[in-house]
Amino acid sequence: MDGCTILFKPQNRIIKVKEGTSLLEAARKAGVFIDAPCGGSGHCGKCRIRILEGDYRFEKSLVLPDADFEKGIRLACLTYALSDMVVEPLEIKVTNEVLVEDVDPGEEEKGWIKKARRMMEDSGIEIKSGLEKIRLALDPPTLDDNIPDWERLCGGLATKCGPQSPRCSLDVLKRLPGTLRGNGFDINVILAREHGDCEIIDVRGSCADKPLYGICVDVGTTTVAANLVELETGKIKESASAGNLQMQYGADVISRIIYSTGEGGLAALKHAVVEGTINRLVEEMTARLNIYPEDIIFGVFAGNTTMAHLLLGVEAENIRLEPYIPAFRNHPPLKARDVGIRINPDAPVFIVPGVASYVGGDIVAGVLAAGIWDSDENVLFLDLGTNGELVCGNREVMVACACSAGPAFEGGEISCGMRAMRGAIDEVTIDGRTLEPCYSVVGGTKPRGICGSGLIDLVAAMFMTGIIDPKGKINAGLKSERIRFDDNLGVHEYVIASQNETEDGREITINEIDLDNFIRAKGAVYAGIRTLLKTLDMNVTDINKIIIAGGIGRDLNIKNSINIGLLPELEEEKFVYIGNSSLIGSYLCLISRGAREKAKHIAESMTYVELSAFPGYMEEFVGACFLPHTDIRLFPGVMKK
Repeated sequence: MDGCTILFKPQNRIIKVKEGTSLLEAARKAGVFIDAPCGGSGHCGKCRIRILEGDYRFEKSLVLPDADFEKGIRLACLTYALSDMVVEPLEIKVTNEVLVEDVDPGEEEKGWIKKARRMMEDSGIEIKSGLEKIRLALDPPTLDDNIPDWERLCGGLATKCGPQSPRCSLDVLKRLPGTLRGNGFDINVILAREHGDCEIIDVRGSCADKPLYGICVDVGTTTVAANLVELETGKIKESASAGNLQMQYGADVISRIIYSTGEGGLAALKHAVVEGTINRLVEEMTARLNIYPEDIIFGVFAGNTTMAHLLLGVEAENIRLEPYIPAFRNHPPLKARDVGIRINPDAPVFIVPGVASYVGGDIVAGVLAAGIWDSDENVLFLDLGTNGELVCGNREVMVACACSAGPAFEGGEISCGMRAMRGAIDEVTIDGRTLEPCYSVVGGTKPRGICGSGLIDLVAAMFMTGIIDPKGKINAGLKSERIRFDDNLGVHEYVIASQNETEDGREITINEIDLDNFIRAKGAVYAGIRTLLKTLDMNVTDINKIIIAGGIGRDLNIKNSINIGLLPELEEEKFVYIGNSSLIGSYLCLISRGAREKAKHIAESMTYVELSAFPGYMEEFVGACFLPHTDIRLFPGVMKK
C-alpha cells in the first residue's frame, strides 16, 4: 500500500504511515499526545482533531456532536489517512494541566506524613535508608604495598564497617582507578546496606561532599508525582508531577494491557511512562536543585500492579485473563539502568510490592502510610481514582479488593467528563425551586467539562431535587429548559452549562447514558465495601474510621457521596482525607529500610478478595446500582431528606 505523510500542528511532527492508518495511531507513532480515555474504540469522543489538509476516510460517531462535525472536527481513532495530511489535535495540554495531589517540600514536618513517620518510630521501625556515605583516606600504593585498588578499597571499608564482602558493578570498577588517583586516595564511598548485603553504589572524591539524594514516585494510572529527598535528613527538597503519558493509550489499565499485546505496544507504554513522564520529572527537579541526576542514588516507585509491569516492560496480559495472575509481586534486585530511569545508573530501585492483579503497590504504600497495620480500630481505606481499591481491617487482619468502577471518577465514560484540571467543574449545586445549577470551575475560568467531584455533586443534586429518580432516569415532566430530549442518542439530558457559558462554545450536559455509567461505578464501590465487611463479619456501624485517598478525595463532598450511596451513611467526623497516600508510603520506604520490610509484610499478609468470583457480590452490586440503594434501610438519613 502507498504511504501517507502526516504533519501534526502546532508541534510540527511528521510521520510516514501506511495508507489506512488511523490518525490516533499515527499520532502515537509521531510522539504527539492525543487524549484517548477509551483507548481508541470510538466511545469517549475525546480524541478530537481538526483536518487542515488531505483526504481521509472516517466513521461517524454518536459521541461527536453534529455541530462539531460540520466544523471539520473528527475523532482521531475513527479517521484514516488516504493521502498526505495536515492535522491539528484540539487537546494538547492535558498532561500538563491535570491536577495532581503532590507532597511538597516541608510537608515532611507536618500533616499526615509527619504522623505516619512518628507512627513507624513508635512501633520500633528505624528511620534509616540503608544508603550511607563513608569517607576513606587510603594509603597510596607503593612497590612495597602493591595491593590492587579493589582489595585496597575493601580493606579500608573493613576498618570502618567491619568485615564484609562488598560488591559493585563493572562501571564502578572501571571508574575506580581514576577516582582513587585523581583524589589522592581520599574518597567517599556510597554504600547500600540491607540484610547484611553491602554494595558500593559510587566512589567519589572526598572534596565532592554532596548530600545523598533519593527519589520516590507515585506512578498513577492518570498522574505521576515525584519527590526528591535528601536521604541523610529525610527532607523533601523538590516535588514535581505531570499526567502519565500512557493516557493516550487508554484511561484505564485494561485498555493499556490490551494495547500492550499489539506489535510494539509494550515498548511504547514503557517509553511513555519512563522516558516521557518520569525522566522529565527527574530533569525538572534536578535542574531546580542544581544537582546532577547521577547524584540520586536510590529510587522507590509505587503503582498499581499493571503500572508496575509496564514500568519494567514486563508482559501484563495475564493480569486481565482469568485466573488473573501477575508476573511478579516482589521483583528481583533492580538498578536504575535496568528500568531506564535517568538517575545514577547503579542506584538500587525498589518497587513497592503489590497484593494481587488489581491491588498493587500503591495500595500497599497507602496502607503503610495510613497505619492500618498498627491500628486497634477498624479502618476502611478507600482509594478512589482511575481504579477503585478498598482495604478494611486492623493490626490483626486486612482484607482488600478492587472494584471494576472504570474511569468514571476521572471523567471517563462520561460525555462531558474530564480529569481534574483547569476548566473542570468541580462543585455543583442545584436550586430546588428553579432547577438552575450553580457551579465552580478549577482555575476560575469558563468550564470545559466536569470532573469526578463535580459529577458526585451533580448527581446528588439532581437526585435530591427530583430531576432524576433512583434509577438515574430524568423526570421529563419537570418544567425546565435545562431538561430536554437528545434525538441523536435517544435519551433525556440535563444542561449544566450553555454554549455562551463554556470556553469552547460547546454545551456541557449529562445524559441518561452518562448517569447509568456513573451509577454503575458508584455501585461497584459500595458493593465492594459491603462485600469486604461481610468477609470480616462486620457491619457498617463497626467501622471506626474511613480514610480516603486518591485525587478525587481532595474535593470530595462527604454528604453528597452518602446521598448517592457511594459511601456508607456514617458520621462525617469518621471520614478523613489522607492526600497522596501512595507517595507518602513511597517516601517512608525511601527513608527507611524498615518501612520497606513492613511494606513487604503488608503485601504478604493482606487477604485479597476477587469480587467477580465472590458469592453474593453481584447481588450487592445490583442493589447498589440505585440512588442511594435498593435497601433504603442502609440510608435512613438520606431517605428522610
